[in-house]
Amino acid sequence: MPLLGHAGKIQVGIGTLRQEKLTSHFSEPREASAPPPKPPKYRSGRILDVNLADFKTHPLWDILIETVRNNPLYPGRAGWARETILAKNPNITAKELASKMSISLGEALVILAGDDSE
Repeated sequence: MPLLGHAGKIQVGIGTLRQEKLTSHFSEPREASAPPPKPPKYRSGRILDVNLADFKTHPLWDILIETVRNNPLYPGRAGWARETILAKNPNITAKELASKMSISLGEALVILAGDDSE
C-alpha cells in the first residue's frame, strides 16, 4: 500500500521492495554459462629459473633494487629472511625464497644480493 511521505510524495513500503528483490533473486535460476576466467596477461616470475650473477649486470638491475627498497615492507622482510631463512639455508635459490616468503622473484633476488648500502 502506498504511503504519503514528506511533501505529499507517494512512497512504496521499503520492506516490500526489499522482500521482492530477495524473493526474485533466489527464485530465478542462475545462468550456467558464465564465461571462464581470463588468464593473467603476464607470465609469473615464479616459474623462471634465474641466475643472480646474470641479473646484476642487466641494465634494469638498479631499477629493480630501487623499486624493491622503496616497498615499506622490504626492511622487515629482508631482515627476517636473513636471520631466519638464510641462516638455516645459505644456498637457497631466489625461486625457493620467493615461494617460502610469498614475495615476488625480484624482491627475493634483491634480498639474496644482500648489499643494502645505497
